[in-house]
Formats: sequence, structure tokens, C-alpha cells
Amino acid sequence: MNRILIDADFYAGNRLERFVLENEEELGIKDKVDATMVFYNHQDIYNHQDIYKYLQIYLEEVKTCFIKIAQKEELEILKKMQKLESKAFFLIYTDNPDLKDELLNFTTSPLWTQMTVASDADTEIREMIKKVLLYCFTNELTIVEISGYPISIDSLLYIEADKTHRNYLRAITKDNECLVRGTISDVKKKIPHLISIGRGLIVDTNKIRRIEEDGLTLCFEQSLKKVKAPIGLQKRIKGTQKTFKTNKIITLF
Repeated sequence: MNRILIDADFYAGNRLERFVLENEEELGIKDKVDATMVFYNHQDIYNHQDIYKYLQIYLEEVKTCFIKIAQKEELEILKKMQKLESKAFFLIYTDNPDLKDELLNFTTSPLWTQMTVASDADTEIREMIKKVLLYCFTNELTIVEISGYPISIDSLLYIEADKTHRNYLRAITKDNECLVRGTISDVKKKIPHLISIGRGLIVDTNKIRRIEEDGLTLCFEQSLKKVKAPIGLQKRIKGTQKTFKTNKIITLF
């Protein structure tokens, strides 16, 4: 059986439930989802015990879990869930910017697949839900698996060396980021269309819209990156901006 688990506090009460059910209908996956379980009004910020127990009982059947983490204390429930070694895809919502780095650290485990959304906008929440359901229940996304973490090639902007976590890279997409164990050269071997810019940075030039006149700012789709761009980079980008298509799932490391 395939189950979806929803923490209704994820976003404004029943809105998340509505978004999930609407996407199930829109994507034509209702026949692939055997049960959509919704939990309401969690007052115990320390453990969300109902969610944990449900996941524990149906560990092999829960394919997707949507959950809101609003306070640092609530990270304990994620740590408990992580120990269950669930193969479910977790979409975690937070409206607390102080938790961004804490949640990012969870992506360092190959057994912990998750995205973090830090937005209240209906359109962004709905789009992320759609991407997760597409990944979990269809084969319509072009996916690169980096250390067990799935990233949509269409969304990938750049990958850079992480300054805080040694031996890790930071992968940036249009709507998310994650930590990846490995080196720049490892990634280049698996995703050769990424271009090296300076030291410790590789980019998808198809996603660069322009380079500012200061030569320091790359303007990506929905993102800005400050970097010392070589003078000849603009010509190089024009020569390499070709559509990259693949139907494979590429696994790194």
C-alpha cells in the first residue's frame, strides 16, 4: 500500500490537505494512493506523537510525509523519525527563518530525503507539493540523486563547496538546497554539463539569465549569486547554453 501522511499544521489548517488532494486529482495518481492520513491540532511541540506512531506502524507503506516544524524543540520529532530509517519523502514546512540551517543539516543523511519550504505563498506551497508527488508517484521528473537526495535537473542552479561542513557541497535549486557529501570533481564526472567558475563552484549556465556589469553577480532564475566571474564567461555561456535532456536517474557517490 502507498500512504501519504499529513500534519495539518503544515500550512493553515486544511489548506495543505486540500492542496494534496487537488494535486492527486490533477496528476492522475489517486489510484496509486491507498490512504491519505491527516493529523490536526498538534499541541505537543516536542514530539507530535500521533504522527510518529503512525509512521512507525506503517513504516514501509508511507511514501510521502508533509509536516510543519515551527520551533527548535520540534526538531526532536524529526530526529526520532530519522531513527526509524523511513524511506518516505519528507516535505517540511517552516515559517521560522532561524531553523533553515538546522533543517538543512538533516539532508546530510542518505536515509533522510526531504525538502524544506520557507514561504507562506499558496502558489509556492502548491508547486512544491506537486513536485514531491510527481517524484514519489510518477516518473515524469528528470532526477539526479546526490548522496541519496533527489534533485530535479530542471531546478538545479549551482553547486558550491560548503564553508561550514567539511567534505560537503551545497546544492542550490530554484526552490531548495541540500548538503551533499563529495567533491566538485565527483559531481563534474556525473553531471558534465555543469561549468566550473573559479574554485569550488559549478553552475548550470542554462539557468543564468545575465551577468551584471560589475562582473561579480550571476543572476539565475529566482536566485542571485555573488562570484568573481571571468571576463570571457559571457561568451562561454552563450556557447554552452543548450538544453540538457536525460531520462536517467544519475546517482552520485
